[in-house]
Amino acid sequence: MKKSINLFFMIVFILASSSSLIGQDDVTSSVVKIYTVYNKHSYFRPWQMEGQRSATGSGCIIEGNRILTNAHVIADATFIQVKRAGTSKKYTAEISIVDHGCDLAILKVKDNTFFKETTPIEIGELAEVRDEVTTYGFPDGGEELAITEGVVSRVELQEYAHSNARLLCCQIDAAINPGSSGGPVIKEGKIVGVAFEAAGGENIGYMVSVPVINHFLEDIKDGKCDGIPGLGLSYQKIENPDMRSMYRMSEEQDGVRVNKVYPASPAKGLIKPGDVILSVDGVNVAIDGTVEFRKNERTSFMYVIQSKRINDTVGFEILRNGKVIKIDIKLTIPVNHCKLLIPA
Repeated sequence: MKKSINLFFMIVFILASSSSLIGQDDVTSSVVKIYTVYNKHSYFRPWQMEGQRSATGSGCIIEGNRILTNAHVIADATFIQVKRAGTSKKYTAEISIVDHGCDLAILKVKDNTFFKETTPIEIGELAEVRDEVTTYGFPDGGEELAITEGVVSRVELQEYAHSNARLLCCQIDAAINPGSSGGPVIKEGKIVGVAFEAAGGENIGYMVSVPVINHFLEDIKDGKCDGIPGLGLSYQKIENPDMRSMYRMSEEQDGVRVNKVYPASPAKGLIKPGDVILSVDGVNVAIDGTVEFRKNERTSFMYVIQSKRINDTVGFEILRNGKVIKIDIKLTIPVNHCKLLIPA
C-alpha cells in the first residue's frame, strides 16, 4: 500500500514537472531579441544628430503576430531586426505603433515564416503582492535567453523613466539589466508584466503592469494611439488639522487641495486652485491623495483617471468655500501633457 502511494505521488510530480516544462517551452519560443540601430537628436546642437549607435532589447509575440516591447527599446530607431529565442536567423521588423507615455510599442514582421511554430503569449491578470513570477529576456553579457525568477513586492503608481509619467507598475526582485527591457514577465504561462527598468537599490526592478498593457492594446485597436488620460493639475495632501479647518472640511470629509491647474488641463475653468477634491468617479480620495484599488492596497487617486479612455467623462466632488460641488470633466489630454505656452 505504501509503495502504491509513493508511486502515485511520483507520477503526479512527473506530470506536473512535464506540464511546467511544456509551458516554459511555449513561452521561450515566443520570446524575441530586438536589435536596433538608432540616431538621436543632439540637445546641445539641435541642428544635427548625435550619430548612429546600436542597442539590443527584448520582446514577445502576442496575439495577431505582433511583438510587444518597450517604447524606449525602439525609440529613434532607423533599422530594427528581431530574432526568436533558440534560433539564428534575424528578420527585419518595423514599428507598428508606439506610446511613449506608457513605454510600450508594437513591432511587426512582414515575413510570416518568423512566426512559424510559435504560440502567442496571452495577457494575464494584475499580479498580487508575493506572486512568484519569471522574467524572460536578453540582458547584456551573452547572446542566449536569460530566465530569472522573483517575487512581486509592491504594486503602485511609480514614475516611468522613459516618459516621467506616474503610472501603475509592479516592483519585483528578479534581476533586470540593460537588454532585459521589453521582455515578458510570466506567471502560469501568461504575461503579467513587461520588464522595463531597474532601480538603484539592490534587487529592485519594475515591470509595466497588466492594466497599463491592456489599456494600450485596447487603445490601439482603431490603429492610432490616444494615450492614457491625465488631469493636468498639481495637488497637495491635507493631513494638517489647521489646513482642514481652513478649508472648512468636516470630520467625515477627506481629500486633497488643488495647487495649480495647468493651461491645457481639461479641468481648466472647472476646478480652481484652493478647491478640495473629495472623490473621483464615486471613489473617495483620502487625505494623502490615495484610493483603495484592491483590499488592503492603496495608490494615487490618479489611477482612477488613468483607468479611463481619452474623451471619457468623469464625475468629481469638489469642496469649494465649504460647499460640495459636483463637476463632470471630459478627459481630453494624455498623461503628462502640458503646454508651456498659452496660445494667443
